[in-house]
Amino acid sequence: MLELPKRFSTLEFATIEIYGRMGKLQGTMKNLSKSGCFVELTKGSYVPQEGDLIHLTFALTSINKTRSVSGQVIWNKGVGFGIMFIKKIDVSKKIIKNKYA
Repeated sequence: MLELPKRFSTLEFATIEIYGRMGKLQGTMKNLSKSGCFVELTKGSYVPQEGDLIHLTFALTSINKTRSVSGQVIWNKGVGFGIMFIKKIDVSKKIIKNKYA
């Protein structure tokens, strides 16, 4: 049986950039694991859609660190969306694949 990574509750500010779209969105990261996170949009006119490739920057105030990661939206509901973290090189590969598909 596949064991899911432990998920931690958070309430951290996050900035979201979507590859191929102009501007930044703002949200609250509600939970975090090694493999991904859940974010609710708080400011922006576009809600990330399933399949969108994103760049996410967030602060972890409890350890006084800022992290910047790449990911892909794997589901969304209302203004909330789940993100699976992916390597930056895989973002480039996915963009090229989508462009020439």
